[in-house]
Amino acid sequence: MTRRRAAADDELYLTVGAYVVPQLLYAAARLGLADLLAAGPQGLEDMSRKTGSHAGTLARVLQALASVGVFARTRDGRWRLTRAAEPLLSDHPRSRRAAILFAGHEQHLAWGAVMHTVATGQPAFDHAFGHSLHQHLARDEAAMTAAEALRARRAGRRDPAVVDALDLGEARSIVDVGGGGGELLIAILSRRPGVCGVLVEAPHVAERTRARLQALGWGDRCEVVAADAREELPAGHDVYLLAEVVHCHEDVDASRILRNCRGPRVVVVERVLPAGGRASADRLADLHMLVMYGGRERTRREYAELFGAAGLRLRRVTPTTSWVSLLEAAPRVAR
Repeated sequence: MTRRRAAADDELYLTVGAYVVPQLLYAAARLGLADLLAAGPQGLEDMSRKTGSHAGTLARVLQALASVGVFARTRDGRWRLTRAAEPLLSDHPRSRRAAILFAGHEQHLAWGAVMHTVATGQPAFDHAFGHSLHQHLARDEAAMTAAEALRARRAGRRDPAVVDALDLGEARSIVDVGGGGGELLIAILSRRPGVCGVLVEAPHVAERTRARLQALGWGDRCEVVAADAREELPAGHDVYLLAEVVHCHEDVDASRILRNCRGPRVVVVERVLPAGGRASADRLADLHMLVMYGGRERTRREYAELFGAAGLRLRRVTPTTSWVSLLEAAPRVAR
Protein backbone atom coordinates (compact mmCIF):
# COMPACT_ATOMS: atom_id res chain seq x y z
CA MET A 1 0.00 0.00 0.00
CA THR A 2 1.41 3.39 -0.92
CA ARG A 3 1.88 6.12 1.68
CA ARG A 4 -0.68 8.26 -0.14
CA ARG A 5 -3.26 5.45 -0.03
CA ALA A 6 -2.50 4.76 3.63
CA ALA A 7 -2.94 8.44 4.49
CA ALA A 8 -6.27 8.50 2.65
CA ASP A 9 -7.43 5.42 4.55
CA ASP A 10 -6.40 7.01 7.85
CA GLU A 11 -8.34 10.16 6.99
CA LEU A 12 -11.42 8.08 6.15
CA TYR A 13 -11.13 6.18 9.43
CA LEU A 14 -10.90 9.42 11.39
CA THR A 15 -14.08 10.58 9.66
CA VAL A 16 -16.07 7.38 10.07
CA GLY A 17 -14.72 6.72 13.56
CA ALA A 18 -15.22 10.25 14.84
CA TYR A 19 -17.74 8.93 17.37
CA VAL A 20 -14.92 7.19 19.29
CA VAL A 21 -13.53 10.33 20.94
CA PRO A 22 -16.90 11.57 22.26
CA GLN A 23 -17.61 8.14 23.75
CA LEU A 24 -14.18 8.05 25.38
CA LEU A 25 -14.88 11.50 26.82
CA TYR A 26 -18.16 10.10 28.12
CA ALA A 27 -16.29 7.24 29.81
CA ALA A 28 -13.86 9.73 31.36
CA ALA A 29 -16.77 11.88 32.58
CA ARG A 30 -18.61 8.88 34.05
CA LEU A 31 -15.48 7.76 35.89
CA GLY A 32 -14.74 11.31 37.08
CA LEU A 33 -11.15 11.09 35.86
CA ALA A 34 -10.63 14.84 35.64
CA ASP A 35 -11.95 15.44 39.17
CA LEU A 36 -9.71 12.62 40.36
CA LEU A 37 -6.64 14.32 38.87
CA ALA A 38 -7.58 17.81 39.99
CA ALA A 39 -5.35 17.55 43.06
CA GLY A 40 -2.36 16.39 41.02
CA PRO A 41 -0.94 13.49 38.97
CA GLN A 42 -1.84 9.93 39.95
CA GLY A 43 -0.67 6.46 39.03
CA LEU A 44 -2.70 4.07 36.95
CA GLU A 45 -3.27 1.51 39.70
CA ASP A 46 -4.62 4.15 42.11
CA MET A 47 -6.90 5.53 39.42
CA SER A 48 -8.15 2.06 38.58
CA ARG A 49 -8.88 1.27 42.21
CA LYS A 50 -10.64 4.58 42.91
CA THR A 51 -12.83 4.39 39.81
CA GLY A 52 -13.56 0.66 39.90
CA SER A 53 -12.26 0.20 36.37
CA HIS A 54 -10.08 -2.44 34.70
CA ALA A 55 -6.49 -1.20 34.91
CA GLY A 56 -5.37 -2.40 31.49
CA THR A 57 -8.40 -0.96 29.75
CA LEU A 58 -8.17 2.29 31.68
CA ALA A 59 -4.57 2.64 30.49
CA ARG A 60 -5.70 2.28 26.89
CA VAL A 61 -8.49 4.81 27.39
CA LEU A 62 -6.04 7.31 28.88
CA GLN A 63 -3.57 6.71 26.06
CA ALA A 64 -6.26 7.23 23.44
CA LEU A 65 -7.43 10.46 25.06
CA ALA A 66 -3.84 11.61 25.46
CA SER A 67 -3.39 11.17 21.71
CA VAL A 68 -5.92 13.99 21.16
CA GLY A 69 -4.55 16.19 23.95
CA VAL A 70 -6.89 15.14 26.76
CA PHE A 71 -4.72 14.03 29.73
CA ALA A 72 -0.98 13.50 29.56
CA ARG A 73 1.60 11.20 31.09
CA THR A 74 4.31 12.56 33.37
CA ARG A 75 7.93 11.46 33.20
CA ASP A 76 7.43 9.14 36.16
CA GLY A 77 4.51 7.39 34.43
CA ARG A 78 1.63 9.01 36.28
CA TRP A 79 -1.30 10.75 34.59
CA ARG A 80 -2.16 14.45 34.80
CA LEU A 81 -4.71 16.96 33.56
CA THR A 82 -4.15 19.06 30.45
CA ARG A 83 -5.92 22.26 29.48
CA ALA A 84 -8.04 20.25 27.05
CA ALA A 85 -9.21 18.07 29.97
CA GLU A 86 -10.41 21.00 32.09
CA PRO A 87 -13.97 20.99 30.64
CA LEU A 88 -14.31 17.49 32.13
CA LEU A 89 -14.03 18.96 35.63
CA SER A 90 -17.34 19.24 37.47
CA ASP A 91 -16.71 22.70 38.91
CA HIS A 92 -14.70 24.37 36.15
CA PRO A 93 -16.09 27.61 34.60
CA ARG A 94 -15.83 25.94 31.19
CA SER A 95 -17.20 22.62 32.42
CA ARG A 96 -18.86 20.49 29.75
CA ARG A 97 -19.16 17.39 31.91
CA ALA A 98 -22.95 17.47 32.07
CA ALA A 99 -23.23 17.87 28.31
CA ILE A 100 -20.80 15.00 27.75
CA LEU A 101 -22.69 12.73 30.14
CA PHE A 102 -26.00 13.46 28.41
CA ALA A 103 -24.53 13.19 24.91
CA GLY A 104 -22.68 9.98 25.69
CA HIS A 105 -25.75 8.12 26.89
CA GLU A 106 -29.16 9.60 26.05
CA GLN A 107 -28.17 11.27 22.78
CA HIS A 108 -25.85 8.46 21.73
CA LEU A 109 -28.53 5.78 22.11
CA ALA A 110 -31.19 7.91 20.46
CA TRP A 111 -29.04 8.72 17.44
CA GLY A 112 -28.12 5.04 17.21
CA ALA A 113 -31.78 4.48 16.38
CA VAL A 114 -31.90 7.29 13.79
CA MET A 115 -33.25 4.94 11.10
CA HIS A 116 -36.46 4.66 13.11
CA THR A 117 -36.90 8.42 12.68
CA VAL A 118 -35.98 8.27 9.01
CA ALA A 119 -38.49 5.48 8.39
CA THR A 120 -41.38 6.77 10.50
CA GLY A 121 -40.85 10.48 11.18
CA GLN A 122 -41.13 9.71 14.91
CA PRO A 123 -38.51 10.47 17.59
CA ALA A 124 -35.77 7.86 17.79
CA PHE A 125 -35.41 8.55 21.51
CA ASP A 126 -38.85 7.08 22.23
CA HIS A 127 -37.97 4.01 20.17
CA ALA A 128 -34.60 3.51 21.90
CA PHE A 129 -35.81 4.06 25.47
CA GLY A 130 -39.45 2.99 25.29
CA HIS A 131 -40.73 6.36 26.49
CA SER A 132 -40.30 10.06 25.70
CA LEU A 133 -37.37 12.19 26.80
CA HIS A 134 -39.63 14.14 29.17
CA GLN A 135 -40.77 10.88 30.79
CA HIS A 136 -37.17 9.68 30.96
CA LEU A 137 -36.03 12.77 32.84
CA ALA A 138 -38.90 12.41 35.29
CA ARG A 139 -37.84 8.83 36.04
CA ASP A 140 -34.03 9.03 35.94
CA GLU A 141 -32.46 11.25 38.61
CA ALA A 142 -28.97 11.13 37.10
CA ALA A 143 -30.26 12.05 33.64
CA MET A 144 -32.33 14.87 35.13
CA THR A 145 -29.32 16.26 36.98
CA ALA A 146 -27.19 16.18 33.82
CA ALA A 147 -29.98 17.74 31.75
CA GLU A 148 -30.49 20.53 34.29
CA ALA A 149 -26.78 21.34 34.35
CA LEU A 150 -26.72 21.33 30.56
CA ARG A 151 -29.77 23.57 30.38
CA ALA A 152 -28.34 26.00 32.94
CA ARG A 153 -25.10 26.34 30.99
CA ARG A 154 -27.00 26.90 27.76
CA ALA A 155 -29.21 29.47 29.48
CA GLY A 156 -26.13 31.28 30.75
CA ARG A 157 -25.05 31.91 27.16
CA ARG A 158 -28.52 32.64 25.80
CA ASP A 159 -30.37 34.58 28.49
CA PRO A 160 -28.34 37.84 28.59
CA ALA A 161 -29.02 38.28 24.87
CA VAL A 162 -32.73 37.57 25.37
CA VAL A 163 -33.06 40.02 28.26
CA ASP A 164 -31.30 42.75 26.27
CA ALA A 165 -33.66 42.28 23.32
CA LEU A 166 -36.91 41.82 25.26
CA ASP A 167 -39.11 44.91 25.63
CA LEU A 168 -41.81 44.32 28.23
CA GLY A 169 -43.38 47.75 27.72
CA GLU A 170 -46.02 48.38 30.38
CA ALA A 171 -46.40 44.71 31.30
CA ARG A 172 -46.92 43.94 34.96
CA SER A 173 -46.97 40.14 34.81
CA ILE A 174 -45.12 37.56 32.74
CA VAL A 175 -45.62 33.82 32.40
CA ASP A 176 -42.46 31.85 31.63
CA VAL A 177 -43.69 28.65 30.00
CA GLY A 178 -41.23 25.78 30.42
CA GLY A 179 -38.91 28.05 32.38
CA GLY A 180 -36.69 25.30 33.80
CA GLY A 181 -34.79 26.46 36.86
CA GLY A 182 -36.00 30.05 36.58
CA GLU A 183 -32.75 31.62 35.42
CA LEU A 184 -34.32 33.61 32.59
CA LEU A 185 -37.28 34.76 34.65
CA ILE A 186 -35.01 35.95 37.45
CA ALA A 187 -32.86 37.85 34.95
CA ILE A 188 -35.94 39.58 33.54
CA LEU A 189 -37.46 40.45 36.92
CA SER A 190 -34.12 41.77 38.17
CA ARG A 191 -34.41 44.55 35.59
CA ARG A 192 -38.11 45.21 36.19
CA PRO A 193 -38.85 45.55 39.93
CA GLY A 194 -42.56 46.16 39.36
CA VAL A 195 -43.18 42.99 37.38
CA CYS A 196 -44.22 39.63 38.87
CA GLY A 197 -43.69 36.26 37.26
CA VAL A 198 -45.30 32.85 36.95
CA LEU A 199 -43.14 29.91 35.92
CA VAL A 200 -44.89 26.87 34.44
CA GLU A 201 -43.12 23.52 34.37
CA ALA A 202 -43.74 19.80 34.49
CA PRO A 203 -44.26 18.51 38.05
CA HIS A 204 -40.83 16.87 38.40
CA VAL A 205 -39.17 20.18 37.42
CA ALA A 206 -41.59 22.51 39.18
CA GLU A 207 -40.85 21.07 42.62
CA ARG A 208 -37.12 21.67 42.26
CA THR A 209 -37.60 25.13 40.81
CA ARG A 210 -40.02 26.21 43.53
CA ALA A 211 -37.50 25.25 46.22
CA ARG A 212 -34.69 26.96 44.33
CA LEU A 213 -36.57 30.25 43.89
CA GLN A 214 -37.58 30.25 47.53
CA ALA A 215 -33.96 29.70 48.59
CA LEU A 216 -32.81 32.56 46.36
CA GLY A 217 -35.40 34.92 47.81
CA TRP A 218 -37.65 35.13 44.75
CA GLY A 219 -40.62 33.28 46.19
CA ASP A 220 -42.71 36.44 46.65
CA ARG A 221 -42.38 37.56 43.02
CA CYS A 222 -42.19 34.19 41.25
CA GLU A 223 -45.06 31.75 41.48
CA VAL A 224 -44.31 28.22 40.23
CA VAL A 225 -47.15 26.25 38.65
CA ALA A 226 -46.94 22.53 37.82
CA ALA A 227 -48.88 21.95 34.60
CA ASP A 228 -48.81 20.47 31.12
CA ALA A 229 -48.68 23.50 28.81
CA ARG A 230 -50.48 21.51 26.12
CA GLU A 231 -53.54 21.29 28.38
CA GLU A 232 -53.71 24.57 30.29
CA LEU A 233 -51.76 27.69 31.24
CA PRO A 234 -52.58 30.44 33.76
CA ALA A 235 -54.81 32.96 31.97
CA GLY A 236 -54.93 36.76 31.92
CA HIS A 237 -51.26 37.72 32.15
CA ASP A 238 -49.60 40.44 30.09
CA VAL A 239 -46.77 38.49 28.44
CA TYR A 240 -46.34 34.77 27.74
CA LEU A 241 -42.70 33.84 27.18
CA LEU A 242 -41.66 30.51 25.66
CA ALA A 243 -37.88 30.15 25.48
CA GLU A 244 -36.84 27.15 23.34
CA VAL A 245 -40.06 25.34 24.17
CA VAL A 246 -41.96 25.36 20.89
CA HIS A 247 -39.17 23.60 18.97
CA CYS A 248 -39.57 20.55 21.22
CA HIS A 249 -43.00 19.87 19.71
CA GLU A 250 -44.50 18.99 16.35
CA ASP A 251 -47.03 21.41 14.92
CA VAL A 252 -50.19 20.07 16.57
CA ASP A 253 -48.87 20.19 20.14
CA ALA A 254 -46.96 23.43 19.51
CA SER A 255 -50.20 25.04 18.32
CA ARG A 256 -52.05 23.77 21.40
CA ILE A 257 -49.45 25.37 23.69
CA LEU A 258 -49.59 28.69 21.86
CA ARG A 259 -53.40 28.69 21.92
CA ASN A 260 -53.27 28.31 25.71
CA CYS A 261 -51.29 31.55 26.03
CA ARG A 262 -54.32 33.70 26.88
CA GLY A 263 -52.94 37.22 27.00
CA PRO A 264 -52.19 40.21 24.76
CA ARG A 265 -48.57 39.27 23.96
CA VAL A 266 -46.80 36.01 23.21
CA VAL A 267 -43.02 36.00 22.81
CA VAL A 268 -41.41 32.85 21.42
CA VAL A 269 -37.63 32.58 21.78
CA GLU A 270 -36.26 30.21 19.17
CA ARG A 271 -33.66 29.59 16.52
CA VAL A 272 -35.09 30.74 13.17
CA LEU A 273 -34.00 28.62 10.23
CA PRO A 274 -32.70 30.35 7.11
CA ALA A 275 -35.11 30.13 4.20
CA GLY A 276 -32.52 28.46 1.96
CA GLY A 277 -31.52 24.83 2.11
CA ARG A 278 -27.84 25.30 2.94
CA ALA A 279 -26.19 22.94 5.38
CA SER A 280 -25.54 24.65 8.72
CA ALA A 281 -25.76 24.23 12.47
CA ASP A 282 -29.40 25.28 12.11
CA ARG A 283 -30.22 22.30 9.90
CA LEU A 284 -28.37 19.91 12.20
CA ALA A 285 -30.28 21.34 15.17
CA ASP A 286 -33.53 20.72 13.30
CA LEU A 287 -32.81 17.00 12.92
CA HIS A 288 -31.60 16.77 16.51
CA MET A 289 -34.95 18.09 17.75
CA LEU A 290 -36.74 15.47 15.65
CA VAL A 291 -34.60 12.57 16.87
CA MET A 292 -34.74 13.56 20.54
CA TYR A 293 -38.22 15.08 20.93
CA GLY A 294 -40.18 14.66 17.74
CA GLY A 295 -39.94 18.46 17.39
CA ARG A 296 -38.42 20.74 14.79
CA GLU A 297 -36.76 24.07 14.12
CA ARG A 298 -38.75 26.41 11.84
CA THR A 299 -38.36 29.24 9.35
CA ARG A 300 -39.98 32.62 9.90
CA ARG A 301 -42.75 31.66 7.50
CA GLU A 302 -43.37 28.38 9.32
CA TYR A 303 -43.62 30.23 12.64
CA ALA A 304 -46.09 32.66 11.11
CA GLU A 305 -48.21 29.72 9.96
CA LEU A 306 -47.93 28.07 13.38
CA PHE A 307 -49.05 31.25 15.13
CA GLY A 308 -51.93 31.54 12.66
CA ALA A 309 -53.12 28.02 13.51
CA ALA A 310 -53.18 29.07 17.18
CA GLY A 311 -55.21 32.23 16.52
CA LEU A 312 -52.18 34.52 16.75
CA ARG A 313 -50.55 36.95 14.34
CA LEU A 314 -46.76 37.29 14.07
CA ARG A 315 -45.97 40.96 14.57
CA ARG A 316 -42.20 41.12 14.57
CA VAL A 317 -38.99 39.07 14.71
CA THR A 318 -36.09 40.51 16.68
CA PRO A 319 -32.65 38.90 16.33
CA THR A 320 -30.42 38.68 19.39
CA THR A 321 -26.67 38.38 19.82
CA SER A 322 -27.10 34.65 20.50
CA TRP A 323 -28.46 31.88 18.25
CA VAL A 324 -32.10 32.72 19.02
CA SER A 325 -34.53 35.42 17.90
CA LEU A 326 -37.63 36.82 19.59
CA LEU A 327 -40.83 36.15 17.66
CA GLU A 328 -43.59 38.34 19.06
CA ALA A 329 -47.23 37.55 18.35
CA ALA A 330 -50.61 38.87 19.41
CA PRO A 331 -54.15 37.46 19.22
CA ARG A 332 -55.92 37.99 15.91
CA VAL A 333 -58.99 38.95 17.97
CA ALA A 334 -59.25 39.96 21.60
CA ARG A 335 -59.47 36.96 23.93
